Amino acid sequence: MKAKSGLMAIGILVGAVAASVGPAAVAGTPVYEQQKPVVGEHQNFRNLYRLRCGTCHGAEGEGTATDYPRLAPALRGNPFVQHAPAAAVIQVIRHGRSGQERLYHESFPNMPAFGAEAVFDVDGLVNFLKTDLQR
Repeated sequence: MKAKSGLMAIGILVGAVAASVGPAAVAGTPVYEQQKPVVGEHQNFRNLYRLRCGTCHGAEGEGTATDYPRLAPALRGNPFVQHAPAAAVIQVIRHGRSGQERLYHESFPNMPAFGAEAVFDVDGLVNFLKTDLQR
């Protein structure tokens, strides 16, 4: 009886470790490494961008048109981001885009909506998108 309990405990431990490592590491593929936060004055919105937008739109706004899967267009140099009123960009962030509302090539999937809990200062993020990200 003791041996069965010990084996069961080992099985549970191995399962817990495998689950915490994730399926990618178990399969032998590298685990996605998040970029470290940028430090320095006025970097909060760059970090917010990387956290909420960078996975799909690229860490520096370059987009993923040349990657697979194609997740999102470039935001750096994007005419909509550069010239649209801030309210229009906020509308896209808060409500997302899907179906006929999309302005971009059809190879990109729909964009999810980001509420106040995910993007706490949408005005600051839009200002970052229109200024610092465009440099």
